[in-house]
Amino acid sequence: MPSDRLPHSETGPDRKSTDGGRISSEAVVESVRTAPVPVVNTQYLADEHDVSVDEMFEQLSTMVEVGILKHHRVEDRWHLWWLPLESEPDN
Repeated sequence: MPSDRLPHSETGPDRKSTDGGRISSEAVVESVRTAPVPVVNTQYLADEHDVSVDEMFEQLSTMVEVGILKHHRVEDRWHLWWLPLESEPDN
């Protein structure tokens, strides 16, 4: 992902975090791992953790930069996130 971040948007209201705290990377990874589909959007994760889309987007972008997640921008509007295959546990 390029280091220069483009404006982003997702559908739905942009809710604020109720606790003002940052969600742990482990909690985000668990949410992606247990999602009903292997690729999720920012809105889904923001809803899962009751934070704003902007807050979740920033955290997800940071997780991509350090290699925890993978990312794809669709039509300069939608953002999809998934776990790299290397991070999936062996069954």
